[in-house]
Amino acid sequence: MINWLTVESRDCPTPQRMLGPEERMCYEGLHTKKRQQDWLLGRAAAKRLVLRHLGARGASLPLAAIRVVNDFDGAPRVVPAGLALADRDICAELSALCISISHSEDRSLCAIMTGTQSTVRNLQSAIALGADIETIASRGRGFAVAYYTADELAFLGAAPIECYDTLSTAIWSAKEALLKFTRHGLRVDTRMVTCLPAPPERDGWASVAISTKLTDVPVVGWWRVFSDHVITIAAGVGGEGALGTETSPALRPAFSDKGEPCRIISTDCER
Repeated sequence: MINWLTVESRDCPTPQRMLGPEERMCYEGLHTKKRQQDWLLGRAAAKRLVLRHLGARGASLPLAAIRVVNDFDGAPRVVPAGLALADRDICAELSALCISISHSEDRSLCAIMTGTQSTVRNLQSAIALGADIETIASRGRGFAVAYYTADELAFLGAAPIECYDTLSTAIWSAKEALLKFTRHGLRVDTRMVTCLPAPPERDGWASVAISTKLTDVPVVGWWRVFSDHVITIAAGVGGEGALGTETSPALRPAFSDKGEPCRIISTDCER
């Protein structure tokens, strides 16, 4: 099961409340206010979502007892800290989580999946999931030609004009989510991935058909609109071919930043 959470900058806790000693050193070492804000906002989403995950299992921790570190390639990982170290079961639970973090303007996103439910957790070439959030914006023909594949360009060329910006954003967001999944990031040509989003669902997730040679693990993607953003998730399915929506246990998005239902664009892509 995958859960996700977004946090706006106005709801972000202060560094003093949220960060442990090692994290405060990392935060203070960032050289710009924008970088500090993005970094802190991502930690806020991750820590709050992990707390909800633990709360569903009857456990409770202060935010500073959940530490988010980055592996050598930048992929985030949860490790126990402070009070969490005193509980072996909580340590094991935190270590089993696979997370992905993203930022867009004044909003961050975190998605988590427990490692025991992932078919790819132990593969060095992939993490359990990748998640991305992007503000819906006009990216223009030049951007599409530079970063999209021929199939994606043909797809957008056939889309209704009122859908173009939303679907183009969904394609870009799905590429970023997939490249987090494979741990390549934007260090590779984005045209090595083709992402074709299905029409948006009014009240849930729509699928994204993903094809790439960057991983041998079967991958599927899902996307939805949240306010004026697109959220996408890419995850390995062990060859099963689909993650599913709320009716499938494989992907059951459950949380928003304040618990309210996500607002989905209409089927004609107007927003």
